[in-house]
Amino acid sequence: MIAARLARCLGSLAALVAVFAASPAPARQETPAALRAEAYEAAQWAIASDAADALARVSARFAQGDDALGRLAEEREDLIERRDRLERELERLYASEEATALAARARTRTAWEAAVERLRAVDADIEARFPAYSELTSPRALSIAETQALLGPDEGLLLVLVNPEATYVWGISRERVEWARADDLGDAAMTEAVNRLRASLTSAGAVRGGQDIDPIVFAGPQATPFDRATAHRLYTELVQPVEGAFQGKKTLISVVTGALTSLPLSVLTTASPTGSDAAPEALAATPWLIDRYALATLPSVSSLEALRCHLVADPALRSPGCPPRRNAVARRADTRGARLHLAAFGAPLLTGEPRAATRGSPTADDVMGEGRLADVGKLRALPALPGSKLELETLKTRYPGSLVRIGSEATEHAVRADDAEALSRARFVVFSTHGLMAGSAAAEPGLVMTPPEQATEADDGYLSASEAAQLRLNAEFVVLSACNTAASNGRPGGEGLSGLARAFFYAGARSVMVSHWEVSDAATTTLITSAFADLDDNRAGDPGVRARALQAGIRAVRAERRWAHPAYWAAFTLVGEPG
Repeated sequence: MIAARLARCLGSLAALVAVFAASPAPARQETPAALRAEAYEAAQWAIASDAADALARVSARFAQGDDALGRLAEEREDLIERRDRLERELERLYASEEATALAARARTRTAWEAAVERLRAVDADIEARFPAYSELTSPRALSIAETQALLGPDEGLLLVLVNPEATYVWGISRERVEWARADDLGDAAMTEAVNRLRASLTSAGAVRGGQDIDPIVFAGPQATPFDRATAHRLYTELVQPVEGAFQGKKTLISVVTGALTSLPLSVLTTASPTGSDAAPEALAATPWLIDRYALATLPSVSSLEALRCHLVADPALRSPGCPPRRNAVARRADTRGARLHLAAFGAPLLTGEPRAATRGSPTADDVMGEGRLADVGKLRALPALPGSKLELETLKTRYPGSLVRIGSEATEHAVRADDAEALSRARFVVFSTHGLMAGSAAAEPGLVMTPPEQATEADDGYLSASEAAQLRLNAEFVVLSACNTAASNGRPGGEGLSGLARAFFYAGARSVMVSHWEVSDAATTTLITSAFADLDDNRAGDPGVRARALQAGIRAVRAERRWAHPAYWAAFTLVGEPG
């Protein structure tokens, strides 16, 4: 029914807008504004994502504020993780006909059925005892008026729905609403354009003459020039037609679908390109969308309500546009101890040469050993990250009273056990290390920590997404200063903002900074340290403060001629609350 309504609204809206614009509005309910509003809500149903679901669940638990619910919700999350892990294990076992695999398959199937049955019981218990939680976790589309009420006075929202035949775009601010249809950018054309841009972003400066190039010393022409014409075309068809709604605002929040989930909007150019795409001088002079707005992205429009209404402990800090709390118990004060400014982990002890000076590695499949644990030998052989160590040492100097674990101290056991309580009190959380993408259904994305001598369930040197989801955070800002942390598989058109981003939202983060491709170790060190310097220069709680910090970090990278190519500065995206 939703799909039919969406097709009707979107298919007829362009024609109806033209008709009504040319003549006085007839006496009918389906005015252009009404159809546009209905299509806006219908589009949100088509954009539902795992990341949005994770944010809704943790915000609902937070809003309800009941200890009994917290225990049930935590058990529910553990059961979901167990069910999914057992399903992956079953997939692996069904691929083998050995006798041992057949026996293990039966045991695993029994365990999976028990987890599913218990999950049903917990869901029924939550529904009966805490109806407000169930209401908050149900997907809900915001109306245009509700969206406008939640936006700040200096914010705009860009909603982009990619369909097979065309792309539909909404621009919204408190004062205005604009709508447009990009007829030449259906799903196939959008994917082709994004693939072309990502090809130059993920290979620029990587290989030349058969040798890896260290971006610290490489200052010549890029191996793959960035296609500014395509980047400008996307701007003119997706942003410019609705920009009147938020032009002049400082922060732009985007919700996108399809292939666009793998492309940071910061790389869109706001003017026709001049000069050669391969010339650093031309790239340095190019006006980018990130120059015009501090950018943040959300997995869904409804995430705006989750972040600004339910994931706020102090009622005074809730958005004036929030709906009244229904059936919610006042949240108890945090008694875990004093707020910690920063908890940071990274620069693991690895023996590989930093051959490309990047924080990229093979997929998770390539480091897995027997069963579910990582192979500590393969992890240990990954390239060392000198820039990561410098980055964390700089942060340690900036925040002397904080928790910073470097090298031998940066272990999975520290994150999940020894420092778990301190981590739960941290305002900012940073992981500066290798990020590994999921390579198959059985190997999760994750972060590389210092490997132990022997892998155990408690510590195999690999903090997987499901393990990260079990952390208990109260962080305003989580920075995943690593490669490929934005999506589950890195392929355009896949589930956007899943994998590690979803896991840290699930754990309780209000915003997560993630990367879309293999990042330069040195450039990333400059970006992260500059972003935190800007964060300190601005008052906490200011609108858009974290989005502006990322914008300042990008400017710092671009200030160096050798890093003019967006491959060096555009990989990171802020997901969640802009500030």
